[in-house]
Amino acid sequence: MRMWEILGIDPTHEVSAIKKAYAAKLKIHHPEDDPAGYQQLREAYDQAIKLAKRQQKQTSRSNEEPEVFETLDVRQEDGSEAEDIAEHEEDELYDEDDGPLRIPRMVVWQEQDKERDDPESRAEHFMERVEDLYGKFPSRIDPNQWAELLNSDVVWNINLQSGISSRLLDFLEEHYFLPKEVWKLLDSAFHWNGLVAEDKESFLEQYPKVHRYAFAESYEAANMGYSLLLGAGEIDHEAYLHYREDAWLAVMNNDMPAANYWLQKAGELFDADPDVIRLEAEYGWRSGESERTLAMSNRLIQLCPDQVDGYLYRSRIMMQYGKLPEAVQDLQRILAQFPDHMLALSLAGTCYKRLDDLEKATEMFQRILALDANDIEAVLALAEINALTIKDLRARRVKGSGRAIRQLNRELGKTPFLGQLKKAAYFLVSYKWFSLICIVALHFWISSSFVKHTGETPSAYWSELVRPLKIMNVSSASEWELLPPEATAVRVKLADASYMAIQEVKAKDDSGQETTKYLSLDEAKKQGLQSNITGHICMGYLDGKVILVVGNYKQAKEIYDSRRIELEGTVRPMPDELKTEIENWKNRSSKSGISKPLPMSDKYIYAVTKPSKKALPSLPLRSYFYLFILGLFYISVLRELRRVSRFFGYN
Repeated sequence: MRMWEILGIDPTHEVSAIKKAYAAKLKIHHPEDDPAGYQQLREAYDQAIKLAKRQQKQTSRSNEEPEVFETLDVRQEDGSEAEDIAEHEEDELYDEDDGPLRIPRMVVWQEQDKERDDPESRAEHFMERVEDLYGKFPSRIDPNQWAELLNSDVVWNINLQSGISSRLLDFLEEHYFLPKEVWKLLDSAFHWNGLVAEDKESFLEQYPKVHRYAFAESYEAANMGYSLLLGAGEIDHEAYLHYREDAWLAVMNNDMPAANYWLQKAGELFDADPDVIRLEAEYGWRSGESERTLAMSNRLIQLCPDQVDGYLYRSRIMMQYGKLPEAVQDLQRILAQFPDHMLALSLAGTCYKRLDDLEKATEMFQRILALDANDIEAVLALAEINALTIKDLRARRVKGSGRAIRQLNRELGKTPFLGQLKKAAYFLVSYKWFSLICIVALHFWISSSFVKHTGETPSAYWSELVRPLKIMNVSSASEWELLPPEATAVRVKLADASYMAIQEVKAKDDSGQETTKYLSLDEAKKQGLQSNITGHICMGYLDGKVILVVGNYKQAKEIYDSRRIELEGTVRPMPDELKTEIENWKNRSSKSGISKPLPMSDKYIYAVTKPSKKALPSLPLRSYFYLFILGLFYISVLRELRRVSRFFGYN
């Protein structure tokens, strides 16, 4: 018969042999690579399983009945041979030993003598069944009922698969409170993990809740239990689960007011959920409500005596209350179940140390170091215990104490300073290697950004930024000549000064660009630019050298009144427009008695505003972002340095 050819084995009623053959062929006809081949393989497998199990039942009833492998001759829809499988036979999508089979791919089931419904109607009917399952809380959390639904014909129809998958994802994005077992069944049926692997960002953007509950192991709200909620009675389960999730998110974000609110809302509906009680204990611990933490830890132990969380919270509260033997008792319960529980070992070691049972305390911290040789807290605790032991031995002065002290000193790590430094550096690097790498990389990126946008290194940039403006005192013509041609702040005293009746005017040209003109007062009035005057041109003598000054009205008036002035300004090169206007002024003034040439400098002083430093280029926004991240990494490393520094306190 053809199904045995597809499976590649001789006819048999051994279920294990059929399964083994199917598994071997599945590697060849993978549903992703060969859907058609897989469809044939799956049909052959299920028909063979049905025949084998029916034959086993018949054999158990009578050993005289003939085998049926060679007697069945029913035709499929395409005319090929198929097995005569009664419609009332049980669907072997369930394994009697292993429960519901996982569904690796949706295929078309060939059904005989059944009129096929409209595809859209079948998909709609499937979604109605999904909504009905989800709407009833007992069925919602029952994996068997979901497996039965996923084994229906419509799910196996490859033509309907994509549409049903999309509709189901849209539904579950709004209705996502399902146990992990159900999410695994859904994923095995629709292979959503493949969509996540192909384009995780797109899947996250479209279905964030589905991703958190089906794939994000770190999202602890998705791992909370559901079965105990069956005892909650007729409550609004959906609302309760929303309260529970919101409470967990608030606790994780350290938003204590919100956490308290959502925990109260959840407690009003159901007060015996271990996951919510655990959140209550965590809330009490973080907010400093010891009584609340103790009450919740006792309740958690009552409900879940085999879980460690309740004992862990209670031991911490007992330590706060100074009830160290009670705390040790709870911690020993945890360690009896989980001998390598690091936090329980650390708390137990602290309790024993406070009880002066230094031997037991040493044992706890040594067990931690056996698990993690770089646990600096355990190293420091052992060093402190050894120091206390040495102090006690020295106080008692018993025989042999010297030898014991020397041994303890060796354990305490009394090494030369260089050795101590190496060990401390090892602790720092082993815990903060990533932060140190990021600090080096950020320094490189920030330096590159500074040089690219400012032309300066970060140190030169910040030095220029904080350095005060330096103003040079110029008292002679020779000092004036040595000045650079621009951007130098000077303080100068001019004698025999005079106002030249030339104005600096800011005006716009025909293209709308702002230009600077130098006009006589009469010309400025003629052009109607009196309101555009920004400076007044004056002149004065410095050691026989004519210096031009562009000053404000107050400075020009002082020169006009007293013919001398002391001012501060910025040295600038004289523009051609000003030189031209000076020549015009000379011609206008020749009739006024000025006959000898003027030894005029090619630089002038701009004194309209006070001298100021040259504006530094602004930094790009990403430089500030890099600086902020760099600061966070430095804080992290400095905290670790503070912790490592304790190591030297015991050396």
